[in-house]
Amino acid sequence: MQGSDTAQKRTRPLTSSDESSLLHRLTEPVPLVVLITVVGLALRLVSLGARVAHQDEARVAYWIYTYSQNGVWYYRHIIHGPFLMQVNSIVFSLFGANDFTMRFIVALLGGLLPLAALLFRERLKPSETVALAFLFAANPVLLYYSRFMRNDVILGVAMVFALGFLVRYFDTRRLSYFFAAVACFALGFTMKENALLYVACWVGAGVLLYDHRLMLKRVGNEGIGAAVPRRYRIGAVRLMERDRSVMNSVLKALGVGLAAIIEFLIIFIYFYAPRSQSQPGPGLWKSFSHPEMIPKVLVAATVTVGNNFIGWQGHADHAYLPYLEHLLTTLKVGALALCILAVVGFVLDRYSGDRPRDVVAFGFYWGVASILGYPLVMDIKAGWAAIHAIIPLAFPAAVGLALVFRWGWEAYEDHDDVSLAAAAVLLLLVVASAGTTAYSTTYQHPQDPDNQFVQYAQSSSTHSKPLLHTLERISRENEGTDVLFYGNKFYSSNEAADDVYPVESGEGGEGWFARLPLNWYLESADAQMASTQNASNLRGDKPPIVIAPANVSTCSSEDSTAEDIESYMSGYTRYEFQRFSYNSGCHISTTVIYVQNSSLSS
Repeated sequence: MQGSDTAQKRTRPLTSSDESSLLHRLTEPVPLVVLITVVGLALRLVSLGARVAHQDEARVAYWIYTYSQNGVWYYRHIIHGPFLMQVNSIVFSLFGANDFTMRFIVALLGGLLPLAALLFRERLKPSETVALAFLFAANPVLLYYSRFMRNDVILGVAMVFALGFLVRYFDTRRLSYFFAAVACFALGFTMKENALLYVACWVGAGVLLYDHRLMLKRVGNEGIGAAVPRRYRIGAVRLMERDRSVMNSVLKALGVGLAAIIEFLIIFIYFYAPRSQSQPGPGLWKSFSHPEMIPKVLVAATVTVGNNFIGWQGHADHAYLPYLEHLLTTLKVGALALCILAVVGFVLDRYSGDRPRDVVAFGFYWGVASILGYPLVMDIKAGWAAIHAIIPLAFPAAVGLALVFRWGWEAYEDHDDVSLAAAAVLLLLVVASAGTTAYSTTYQHPQDPDNQFVQYAQSSSTHSKPLLHTLERISRENEGTDVLFYGNKFYSSNEAADDVYPVESGEGGEGWFARLPLNWYLESADAQMASTQNASNLRGDKPPIVIAPANVSTCSSEDSTAEDIESYMSGYTRYEFQRFSYNSGCHISTTVIYVQNSSLSS
């Protein structure tokens, strides 16, 4: 195809002149991207609190809530970066702690991701910019995990905006874009440790892009040195000749670089500095009134965090191929059309025009590196790893999707009914595939074990929200102990210690972990909890809520179960709650919840 499909030269930004005037008006990027963003936000916010909390969501939300109450926090790599901890503690303080507020920040940032497409509008055609925003908003994997309190989506958002602001800086030379890029980049490092993997992928993609330029220059018989832009070569010569204007420019660049480093450190230290409001020890806010703490706070927020950040290996000692297979299966279910379009867009951009565009090739290399790299570092099989491949692959996929649209538009203008119908069918297949998968996985079956995006620690009790609300109500209305956990699996030797972040496995906290996600709902309702391993303690007066394991784990036949206390539970209604989507080794999958009949009727 000719005309509007011809790739643009790198010597000038892409403009609307490459598309017909009417087509340009129909694909004007700013209003369409804003509209797509509004729709994407709505899709993420509707019924946001309906799904029962995944156990990862529940444990982190529990710690966020207790932090908002007692002001105690320090970095632990097992729950990743402090961004959600710090931001959600403010949200909880202002609007209360529940499943909606827990997920709100992730949904908000995930919904704003389509706006990032506008930062690349000088490097993409208008129709490609709109297509990129659509893929960011409508991809089923991005949609599902934008409604999930994890750091993966918001990390991807932060890094895409960081890259976009950097691209805008090179397009406009406005320093405000550069410092916005630094801020987003720093925030990404406060979200999750695999921000380092983004840097690694970017460096690798950058090397391949530079290799493109070497090849093109050598093909043009200009030599390898010509791959360095001419203005830089001239500047280097003038610098050696002590040209004052060049020296001033270098000093200005060093000043900007120093300011960027300071900006990064301020953001990083603010989020990672320990908090110890109600406990002894160094803390960020304490250091303002106790200056002698400042060195300890700075060391804790930089050196100590850095050592944990870089040195953490997780639990990635596993075979590579099963994890790669799981990732590819997730991409097949949630992003097959996007992946096909990414290959089409990459090949089209690389071979059909005058020369390939950096942003398209960069996204493709970044995405492929993520597919190959993440199975090496994942500690569990989980669909959220696909996020980090889908986001970069959306760039070349937008080129492929826009091509189909322009092909159909040209067929319409040329009265080519066959080509128009073919293009329309392809577009409908892409949209229908995304829509059907998104509806099924996100809204219809968000906790179904057969849903590829559901990880095993997701409760499969899809209709238990009314019961959980009842437990919360009873806990708020009751005086004294509200909940009694029975059994050695649920027992905690120090219930009070469980309210101080963090609960440590192996130090009286095993019972706390076994209760997830129920303890999140109970804690957010300020329930008073107790536990016992002795069934005879339930013969007399009991709290209005009693919780016990329904079945023994596969690892021990000596575990206490609800059958031990069933004869003592007269006057209580029995409910069953599935903690896991399916049985998982030594974990207790089914929990029995006894609720006092008089409390139910109150």
